[in-house]
Amino acid sequence: MGKRAKNTWIIITLTLIISMFLYGCSKEKNPLENSNKVQVGETAAIEDKKIFDENIDNLSAWITYWDLDVNGEVKSLDKQLKEVSYFAAYFDSNNELIMPQQLVDYYNRTKDEDYTKYLTIVNDKINSDGTSSLKDIELLKTLLTDSILRSKHVKDIIRLASQYGFNGIEIDYEQIKDDMELWNNYLLFIKELYGECNGVGLKLRVILEPNIPFDALEFIEGPTYVMMCYNLHGGYSEPGEKANLQFIKELMDKMERVPGSKNFAIATGGFNWASDGKVTSLSEVEAKDLVKEYSAKEERDNKSQCIVFKYTDEDGIEHEVWYADKNTLNSWMQVIKEKGYGISLWRLGGNAFH
Repeated sequence: MGKRAKNTWIIITLTLIISMFLYGCSKEKNPLENSNKVQVGETAAIEDKKIFDENIDNLSAWITYWDLDVNGEVKSLDKQLKEVSYFAAYFDSNNELIMPQQLVDYYNRTKDEDYTKYLTIVNDKINSDGTSSLKDIELLKTLLTDSILRSKHVKDIIRLASQYGFNGIEIDYEQIKDDMELWNNYLLFIKELYGECNGVGLKLRVILEPNIPFDALEFIEGPTYVMMCYNLHGGYSEPGEKANLQFIKELMDKMERVPGSKNFAIATGGFNWASDGKVTSLSEVEAKDLVKEYSAKEERDNKSQCIVFKYTDEDGIEHEVWYADKNTLNSWMQVIKEKGYGISLWRLGGNAFH
């Protein structure tokens, strides 16, 4: 090989070595283009990830005084969560409204959070001896039949909500069923309460059950009416889903005669039916724990999009579980969103949300 050829070869070799060195350095400092896209996509997915579909942008949810381990879920919902109902104030043995201390403490810790805060009032009565009467109809008759007592009840509610600085009031009085006299007094109560709320700048939500006599009732325009789209199956029935799309659509059709703003509530969790007749409610997390414990096989029900599984416990008792996960809730939300209605979630606590 001649001297010129040797020099040429040395130059080529050095050029290759330098190029490889520079390429190696650039690779350490700047990942390959394809890797960059993956990492950016993954980062974006983490930053922009929403628990529910993008078009669900105005969600309400309940937080209950007996299950306040919800900070992770609230954080996960982030800006999708616009309203929170603090559940609940109830009545003592003297028919006076009280808030459980756990709820007061939680409210005080969260009252500066950036969502609208409602105080939920329920017709539950807790007596001084520890006994209780849930969904107490006699209590409602006492509070609402007499015009003076009804006016006092309205003012008591306003006073309690204003004392703590809530943005709104939510009335969840249940089991009136077909008692038309009580319904008439209840509607008078809602009208009077709405007028008082307007006077002090409080919003009003009114919870309605699926079995109410829609055709016989005339609701006023003004409050937001929230229909409970659950309890299709439960402790009183054979195994099945809390709701399905047909059930929700039927309730939306019934609610067309109700004026003003309408909202539809769907439920998390589910139920566990045992062959010995015992039925227990359970959260999504509890359901997933059972799947893991008993190596159960899960299936998704096409009609409701709920998850179903069966197992036999250590005592030989057979179980059938139906529960809702994120995909179930999304499917229910979409049919409500398509009609332009608001969505409420009963409830936070015990949800996996992933």
